[in-house]
Formats: sequence, C-alpha cells, structure tokens
Amino acid sequence: MTNPSRLGVVGVFFAVLLSVLGLRLWSMQVTNANAYEERAANQQVKVVNTPAPRGDIISADGVKLAGTRSALAIVVDLALIDEDDIPALAENLAAFLDESASDIVEQLSGSNRGAQVRIATDISSSQATFILEHRDDFPGVAVIPQPVRTYPLGDLAAHVLGYIGRPNEEDLLRDDVKPNDFVGRAGVERSYDVVLQGAEGIIQYQVDARRKVLSLSAEAPPTSGNSLVLTIDSKLQAQLQDSLRDGLIQARSLEMKERDVELSETTRTQRIEDALVEARAEALEILAEELEEQTSDLGVDDNDVEPDVGPVTVDVAKVLGPLSPLLPIDSNGVCVPVQRVSIPIEGTGILSGVQQRVVRFESVRAEGDDFVATISLSGERSNVKRNGWVDEAREVLQVLHVSEDEIILLHKDRWCPVRATGVVIDPNDGSVLAMSSFPTYDPTVFVDGLSDDQWATLSTVSAFQNFAVQGQYAPASTFKVVPYVLALEESYYPIDRGSGDKVIDVAEDDSEEVQQLPLLSDTDGYFCGGEFRFPLNDGTFQTKRDWKWPGSLGVLDLHGALEASCDLYFWDLALRLWHERFDDSGIDKENLLQSWARSFGFGTSTGIDLPFERSGLIPDSTWFKDEQRKGTGRVRPDGGWVGGDLMDIAVGQGAVLVTPLQLANGFAAMVNGGTVWKPRVVSQVIDSEGNVVETNPRAIVSRVNLDERTVRLLLQDLQQVVNNQKRGTARGAFKNFGPNVELVGGKTGTGEIIKNDERFRQVDDALFVGVAPINRPKWVVSVIIERGGFGGEVAAPVARQVLQFLLNGPESVTVLAPGLAAD
Repeated sequence: MTNPSRLGVVGVFFAVLLSVLGLRLWSMQVTNANAYEERAANQQVKVVNTPAPRGDIISADGVKLAGTRSALAIVVDLALIDEDDIPALAENLAAFLDESASDIVEQLSGSNRGAQVRIATDISSSQATFILEHRDDFPGVAVIPQPVRTYPLGDLAAHVLGYIGRPNEEDLLRDDVKPNDFVGRAGVERSYDVVLQGAEGIIQYQVDARRKVLSLSAEAPPTSGNSLVLTIDSKLQAQLQDSLRDGLIQARSLEMKERDVELSETTRTQRIEDALVEARAEALEILAEELEEQTSDLGVDDNDVEPDVGPVTVDVAKVLGPLSPLLPIDSNGVCVPVQRVSIPIEGTGILSGVQQRVVRFESVRAEGDDFVATISLSGERSNVKRNGWVDEAREVLQVLHVSEDEIILLHKDRWCPVRATGVVIDPNDGSVLAMSSFPTYDPTVFVDGLSDDQWATLSTVSAFQNFAVQGQYAPASTFKVVPYVLALEESYYPIDRGSGDKVIDVAEDDSEEVQQLPLLSDTDGYFCGGEFRFPLNDGTFQTKRDWKWPGSLGVLDLHGALEASCDLYFWDLALRLWHERFDDSGIDKENLLQSWARSFGFGTSTGIDLPFERSGLIPDSTWFKDEQRKGTGRVRPDGGWVGGDLMDIAVGQGAVLVTPLQLANGFAAMVNGGTVWKPRVVSQVIDSEGNVVETNPRAIVSRVNLDERTVRLLLQDLQQVVNNQKRGTARGAFKNFGPNVELVGGKTGTGEIIKNDERFRQVDDALFVGVAPINRPKWVVSVIIERGGFGGEVAAPVARQVLQFLLNGPESVTVLAPGLAAD
C-alpha cells in the first residue's frame, strides 16, 4: 500500500475512534449523568471507631477480679444526621428501647457535632438485626461491638479495683480520651488507666450523599489493653472483708447491749426526772442569787422571799444521749449511724427510732443563692438551710440538701459504730495482700448505670471511699510503739515519781525536796496508777487519767507498760522531753518524738499506687502556730504549744492522725528491722498473651537504723500483748485462737472521739495491729472500727480471724466474739 493510502486509513481509524469517544462522552455527560452522579455519591466513606476492651485485673493467686465481655451497642453518629432529624430519631429509638425520648434528645443535643453517642449497651442480636433491617427509620445509627467491664466477684477488693465512668473535663484534656469513652475513676482502674486502655478499632461504612449507610466496606478490630497482676490474694481478701463486716455488726450489737444495760440501771423516765430536778435546782440557785442582790438593795431579808422558778424543761434528746428513743434504728432495732430521708415539697418522711417521728416539708423560699425550707417535726416548725441542723444542740437531724421541690435530711446517731477498715501487708517488701473498707460496693453498678437511689444509699455511708488510704484516725495506744522505740534507742525513760498520784509541781526543777530522778533502764519499774496532774501556763493544773483508772496497773517497766498499755509511763516520758527541751544535750527534745514517728513514715503519704491517699499528721509547734494563724479551729485559739500536746502525741491522741495503711506500714518498718517500704498493690503488667510487659518492683523509701536489741524486744513485747494472760490487752480476743497463737503479736488501741461528760458516754475508735509469725514476720494486719469501742474488745477479734486464716488455714477461723474491754 502506498504511503498516501496508508495515511488515509490511519486518518479514517482515528476519526472513527474520536467519534466513538465523543459519543461516549456525550452519553456520560447527558444521557447517563444522573446515574453517574448517584454512583459517585455512593462512594463516600464513613469511619466509626470501635472501643477497645480494657485489660483484665488479676489477683496474685490468678483469680480474675475485673474483665471484659463483648456486647452490642447502639451508637448514633451525629456526623451522619441533621440536627433537625434528632427529635424524630429519638422518638424511634425511645419506642424501640422503651426509654424516654426526652432523655435521648438530651444525650444527642448535648454532644458535639460529629461525636458518636452510645445510646444503648448490651442489646440482643434480634434488636441488632431489627436496627440493621430498618436503617431508614434509624438514620446515623450503627450497631457496633461494645466491650463491657465485668467484676466477676462483685464487691471483692472493690476499693482496690475502683470503678470506671465517663470522663470529666480534666480527663478530656488527655489526647487518648474521647467524650464517649470510659475511664478509671478510682482504685487501680484510675491509677493505671493508661495501661488498661487499649487501642481503638475502626469500622468503615459506605454511605450515600444523604449520609445513609449502605454497606460495611472494611473493619480493623480493636486491641485490648494490658492487664494488671495485683499483690492482693483473693482468698485472704475475702476473709478480711467477711471479718470486717462481722466486726462492724458485732460492734453495733455491743453498743446496743451497753445501752440496754444502762437503761436497766436507770430508765429513760428516771433520767429525765433527774435532769428536771437538776435543772430546777440550777434555776433556783440562779434565782436565789438574783433575789439576794435585789433584796439587799431594798434592805429586805431574802429569807422572807419565797423564790418561784416556775416550770422547768429539759431537752430530752440531749439528756438521754445514746439512750434517746429518737435515734435511727434498722428493722431489727439495731442502731444505724445515718438514715437518709428524702421528702418532696408538701410531702412527709418517717424518721426511724424507738419513737418514730414524722417530718413534713411545708414550704420553701429563695434567699440569695440558697433556699430556706420550712419543716414541721412533731408539731414544731423550723426554718432550715443546707448543711444546717434542725436542732443544733442535739446534732441528730442535719439538712443535706434543699431545693424548690425536695429536702434531704440525714438522721444521725453519732454513738453508733459506722465503719470497719483493714489492711494486710507483707513487711518484707511492702506488698498489700488485702485491703478493704466496709460498707463497700459492687463496681458493676457503675457499668450498668448507677441509679439515683443507689447513689444516695451508697454515698450516704461513704461506701465509695477507700478508708484504708483516705481515712485518717487517731492511732491511740497502737502509737505507743513509737515512744517505746525512742526509749530503747535513746536510752531515755520517764521520771521515777514513786507510787500514788503523779503531781508535777512548778517548783520541781528548783526544789530538792520534790526533785525526782529519771529511770535508768528499760527494766526499771514505774508505778502505773493514779492520776497525772501537771501545771499549765496559766497556773492551773490539767489532770490525765490512765485508761485503767480508778484502778491501777501496778509497777511496770517499759516492756510491761507496752504490754498493759500504760498511759502514764509514756505521758511521763513525753513530759520529761518537754521539761528538758532547753538542756545542753544538743538534742531537739521538743521534736524528738515527732522525728522518730516521721522516720517510720507517719505524717507523709506512703506513695502507694492508689489514688487519693491522705498523708496523716504528726503535729509540732510550727504546725500549731500555723493553724492558729489560719484560724482553722483545729487548735486552741490562744496560748502556745505546751507539754500536754507532746504528751498527747506519745499515746497517739491529740492532733495525731494516721491512715490504716500508714499504721500497718509503720509497724512493718519496726518489726522488719527498720526498712520503710513503698506499699504497692500491682506487681506486674502483662499483655493479652500473658507476657510480662512491665514490673512494679519493691522499693525502699528509707531505712531507720534500729539496734537489733530494740527489734527483738519489741517483737517479744508485742507477743506478750496477745499471750500474757495477766496483763496482755489482747489476750481475751485470742484465747480461742488454736495452734500457733504463740507466734502472734500485736498492739491494741482505743481512740477517743467524744469525751465523757455528765451525761454523754465516751465514744472511741477501736484499733489493733497484729504481727505474725512473731519470730520472722510475714504479715502485718491493721484493723480500725470507727466508734467501735475498746481495741481489745472489738478490733482485736477481727484481726484474730485474719491471723487464724493466715497461720492455720481457712478451716481454723472461729466465730467472732468480743475480747476484753482493754485499751
């Protein structure tokens, strides 16, 4: 073919090709334009994040305490719907889920545009199928896999585990937290939240231009978080919780028995009559004085005037104190520390008690930013505000909350035992083996959604707080181990004041007649009986009495003083420190006791891997002056730091505060030879395959240089507190311990909360710290029963059960029974 022919054929070919292409383009742009627009629209993609399962929390003995199960959740992607469509969608979802449409609207409208809002968790497969089959009725709705937190053993170790919840504003500052996430709110769920959080997955959907989901185009599963291995032993934890619960029940039972005994001796009627006679006598005395002044001015003989005081009244609740029939009780007639009563406007509420009372919420008015409620109680009207008392003198009925439509009252019994807290630690590495407070809670309630009633019930008794690290208590006589160690390490002992009352005269330092010498060794005897009277700065005397007063503990050396818990011995030691604070020894004796206390970790947080730990308090003159300057009300407004303040520290009273964990950890340092460990509840972090990702090794906070003799003698004396059948203050609690009781030691304590007066019986916290085996300590157990009474009677039996479990096995644990009423 010639070249011109070839070129013609090629030209015809390209002309045909261009014609076909042009026809195709015309067809695409004109004939099939709508079809291609629709196909392009159908190629839009939407990505939905799927939450990751949190890591498990496993006990030291391999029991899963917190885990995750898979569920299906309904999620609304606000990026896929218009705001105008929210009400209709909410109506459809409400009808489908049998919930309130307004609540769903509130959820959706209160979230950011583009957010993914979880409306329902744990729906059934049939519900999920219905949603998917009726997409047109549920625009923007997706069904996604949802990990649900589980706590298989309910309230076991709840205060260690903590709970999860929606993030607050502070949490949302984290890059890894979104508004719809769950984060740890307490316990290790909080302190190890980043570790437990996993990596989100994605589900990729194909959506059209109207943002309707057409199909699933891709999926990447989430990665679960790492898991925690605790130092907690699940079986020991269960025993501790059972013992604390039973200990609180026993304490309340003992309180009711004591009230019955008091009423059998003097009835309520007789007590009221006696109070009326006393009130009338006082009124007559006052009136007589007034008449004497008046008649003397008029020159009239007051014997010719018959005084008439008229009728007198008394506050029955104040006269009767813990015997009042108005205090709250449960259905069995046993005291309860607080009853929460919620009353709607113009409604009534019932206050429990031997004599029930009816409260009516009559009206409310605004006053500034607050509300003032008018209530009637037993026919008497009162105007009350939030946090006020219906009758301040009685301190029985407190106003928690007032609003336009509701008032909430707290009906209180301040004598009723309120709480039990305990800790078990290993003194050789700081591992926490068990920890609990009672009342407690089941963390599952936060997963399912806490109802208002549940929140009210649990928060009223502070069930969510971990009092083992957050509760601060006067350590009372358990703290006597600190001046005990000081005495041995510093060879420093009290003054020998002979037998009888100990009256410290201001002339003591100058008068040879009254001058007395200090004891020279830990085996020198000291008479532990009578009263201890010493002068104050204003010239008056203060009197302190041993817990055994008016009885006597007899002559005791340092070791006997610890075993029998002699207050006078340690008071006298502290007072000697005070009197010698300006001597030429070069030792800061005014702060020597505090220095020893702080060396064992008291007064500072332990650093445990749990949130919200309190630091306790070891007071001194600097702290005292600062509190006075701030006007906190925690110290005397006038005067300075005095020897009596130092004496209070020596017996764990006054302003001294410790947490149950500090108490256990301080004892641990003393019995292990001086090592202060940093307590821990997590030992390892592992991945989903069980591989160790990270360890939480034991850590030493400090070392105290203790003489071996000091440690040996302390262990011997702690053993005698339990085993000495003549003077050991815990001997009654451990009398039926069984085998190995000789391997148990401890120290009792009774912390004064409300002092005795003419009518009000003293209220005390009951404390005990146990150590075992005493020849080579492996466990330290601290127990505190708030308002429980004597440490030897109430707290020691609780620790006894725990130590029976540890030394002799679970089958050896005997029924809880009260010990001796000993400090």
